[in-house]
Amino acid sequence: MPRISNVLSRRAVEKALCTISELSWRVPLGIATKRRRASSWAPGKPSDRPPRSAIPLGVPRTTRSVCPNCVIETRNAVLEGRADINALKRDPGVIAAEIVEEAGRVLIRKMCQVHGPFEDVLATDAAFFCRMEELYPGPDFACSGDDLVHDHGVSSVRYGRGAFLVFDLTNRCNMKCWPCFMDANAVGHVHELDLDDIKRILDRARSFKPRREINILFSGGEPTISPFFLDAIRSARAMGFKRLHVATNGIRFAQDTGFAQQAREAGLHSVFLQLDGVSDEGNRHRGVANLFGVKQQAMENLANAGLRITLQVTVANGVNNDQVGPIVEFALRNVDRVFSVVFQPIMFTGRDENVTADRRYEQRYTLSQLAADLGSQMSTEWEPLRDWFPTAAISRFSDVLDLLQPADSAEGAVAPNEHPDWGVMSPLIVNRRTGFWVPIARFFNLERFNRDLQIIANSGRGKALTYVRLGTAILRNYSPDLAPSGFSVVDFVDLFRQCSARTRIESPNWERDERGTGQWATTIVYGQWFQDLVVQNLAAIETSMTPVATQEGEIPFSAYNSLGWREVVERLHSTATLSEWHRKHGRHAIHANGSLVQIQDVQKVYPRTIREVPVIVP
Repeated sequence: MPRISNVLSRRAVEKALCTISELSWRVPLGIATKRRRASSWAPGKPSDRPPRSAIPLGVPRTTRSVCPNCVIETRNAVLEGRADINALKRDPGVIAAEIVEEAGRVLIRKMCQVHGPFEDVLATDAAFFCRMEELYPGPDFACSGDDLVHDHGVSSVRYGRGAFLVFDLTNRCNMKCWPCFMDANAVGHVHELDLDDIKRILDRARSFKPRREINILFSGGEPTISPFFLDAIRSARAMGFKRLHVATNGIRFAQDTGFAQQAREAGLHSVFLQLDGVSDEGNRHRGVANLFGVKQQAMENLANAGLRITLQVTVANGVNNDQVGPIVEFALRNVDRVFSVVFQPIMFTGRDENVTADRRYEQRYTLSQLAADLGSQMSTEWEPLRDWFPTAAISRFSDVLDLLQPADSAEGAVAPNEHPDWGVMSPLIVNRRTGFWVPIARFFNLERFNRDLQIIANSGRGKALTYVRLGTAILRNYSPDLAPSGFSVVDFVDLFRQCSARTRIESPNWERDERGTGQWATTIVYGQWFQDLVVQNLAAIETSMTPVATQEGEIPFSAYNSLGWREVVERLHSTATLSEWHRKHGRHAIHANGSLVQIQDVQKVYPRTIREVPVIVP
């Protein structure tokens, strides 16, 4: 009885604090005495940011897209020397497209005068699609002084800091699986960045505004087989980049127990581990018979080295969409190893560019379908129209963190500003001790909180008052009666620390803060859909938060892999033909056709407390 009484008493105090905060929020503060100054990292004052209308939204609407066949013809002309690279910049087959609602779905329709009509599904739930657009906060600063970085015509990034800068270290891979957006091991040449390339590209990443606290994501192919993998990490760390990640299939981390530790000591921060299911059967389409066992062993070795893990899942309808719920359950059971989950609906490019229209239509998977599948496959209530938000909503929090920094700060916070049609997220909290989890929006009004953050960011107040207003906004949007058992307003302090460290490095303990040290951990589930030729929206790639870093500048991921840039850039900067590479270096192992990857005995992945995971700061 005393314990129940204490809980009721605590809830009463929290409700009183929330009521006081609601009243305090309504007290007018008057006009700020100082106008917001421009920061050294930004191309202007916050008021100079483009209006929300700079990015066309709404259904129905007209946008610019491309004819898939015209793009392929243009790309082939460049590759065959009948046109130069400027053909991709000028007009690789641009046509108008209509985005319309029909029978509760959102469709994209377009007509090429030469190749006829094209149609596909953008959302299986029009209400979800429209809500994500309604909650979109608008674009970040327009890029300035970026002529050497974003000179790609209709494929150019035009707004924002981005969130991840993708480095394809090599187009070689130790698997030959499906799906593959780059058709690894099937082209006739090798393209690998050397250390000079990497250093030049990293230096160029800071050459324009807005300057950003960017995440570097080494990718491929399979980046861990690049001879420059560890040196690339060391070079990036030496140049001041701290958020260093790798996207990997995990084979080398599973086979070599010391490799994760070497990468950690080089400066690696986290690993995006590809995973398509929570059993070997759920990953069998990847061509390795024991692939889930490989992932488990990789996770064991990565966790022992203190590396953060994000599960990266490609989802194809009718193939593994039944695995999205089990994958999240797996992540939550291992919350102190798995930091977040990124679901990426299949992108029909690379190995899948020439699939039939019927197969594309059958396997097409949308972000609204992801939210619906997770809602139906999980044991805890997870509502698509309450618990999901555009990924760009995080940028509201980044704006407030920027306000708390000195005006002469060299970099702005990480601010993902991806178009709401292509990037969504749902934040969860999970109890480290019991495993109980719940969407944050069930007991915290995230929609109103984001509006409050905009008001705080626009106010231009001093640091002390900004913190007061932020605390008031948190309390007034918190509903103690709806919060999970054991959660209190005090826990918001640790959650705030976790969220802050995700977007801004402010202390030498940022990695520990990012994981959190309290009873509740934050896990964010993302849906990130890259655009292939059929669903391409050129207005959307202008806000790309995942540009690919190349010798030809930073190119939006969707444009790089679908509009012909990958093939052209790799050909222009080819390292060697495949036969030349084999003669000089030999053939690397490729695991395919149901083969087994030789690893040590797989150790079952058990949940552990964060205090058992070593945190090494190189």
